[in-house]
Amino acid sequence: MPFQQDNAWPAGLLTIFDHARAKHTAFENRYYGPYDKLLNYCFGDTFKFYIAPQSPPRDDSRDAVDFIVFLVVFDVATDRPVLMAEVKDHSWAQKAELRYRADKQMRDKYALMLDECPLPRLWGLSLLGTSMRVYCGDTTSFDVTPPLFRAPSRRRAFSRQTSSQESGSWTSCRMRVSPR
Repeated sequence: MPFQQDNAWPAGLLTIFDHARAKHTAFENRYYGPYDKLLNYCFGDTFKFYIAPQSPPRDDSRDAVDFIVFLVVFDVATDRPVLMAEVKDHSWAQKAELRYRADKQMRDKYALMLDECPLPRLWGLSLLGTSMRVYCGDTTSFDVTPPLFRAPSRRRAFSRQTSSQESGSWTSCRMRVSPR
């Protein structure tokens, strides 16, 4: 279901996202709660799957500073990952360098988890505030799509408008309550 059809989401879930977006603070993981709630809503209460936050990178790693929240949905029967989601603040969607780092972190997680997935594909979501990029890793070929996000170059101008039209770029997800 496309996010643009926001009237299909429960009003309570939309309210949670509205509250997270309205926080104008430096609280970096303000989207953790809303996305945790969204994943729990999507996977239901059947106890076949569970959502678990993952440990941040080691403190001596450069990525530890960039790390916000990483959630993994596990299949209870196999205790193996079936979906992963990286959640960062919306400010990451504004700068090419930060989008590049978010893409690299997702690919690093794929390198660690792809061979553990019990399904033909391991899906991943890079969530920068309410902008989303969807990944798919093939567990046979170990290919990950979309293609690698190009590193920003100081020699070429980066147009945000152009980036939103590129294949596999982050797409804004509008989740708001529509008046009825």
